[in-house]
Amino acid sequence: MFNVINAKISDEDSQSVLQAINTIHQKFPFLVKLSSAESKSLAMLQDGRYPFASKAVDYASREQSICPNPQLLEEAKKDIGIYDKLQIVDRELSRLSEMVADTRKLAGAELYEFARIIYKMAKISASIGTPGTQNIVDDLGQLFANNGKRDPVKAEVAQ
Repeated sequence: MFNVINAKISDEDSQSVLQAINTIHQKFPFLVKLSSAESKSLAMLQDGRYPFASKAVDYASREQSICPNPQLLEEAKKDIGIYDKLQIVDRELSRLSEMVADTRKLAGAELYEFARIIYKMAKISASIGTPGTQNIVDDLGQLFANNGKRDPVKAEVAQ
């Protein structure tokens, strides 16, 4: 058995992190969630297209004859600002999200490995007649066989 994750998250720290996430929502109230169809229908500004878009805004700023509308130009300038700032935030949040997911996965793997050892030890104890361990084997065995879900028929009978 391995134990790579050796930490504890206090309720206070957990609440602070959730409050920080809430602060992001408050600071960026304009954030949207696109449907899959909406996302697929959008023209994508990828890294290779950014210089094109940036230069187009620059040219429109300096040459009125090619700018269709001054208000649209101002909105495009805002879009560049949002795009640039959110790109940095997105990268950092992606890194953090990946680390949170990987740490959770590792903690879960360690927990599951421990639980399997307990189940195996309970089966050994039950096989040598240790009082009360057969109930543990039965209870854990039912959850183990059903991937953690209780059999609704057996759970109803037990009540």
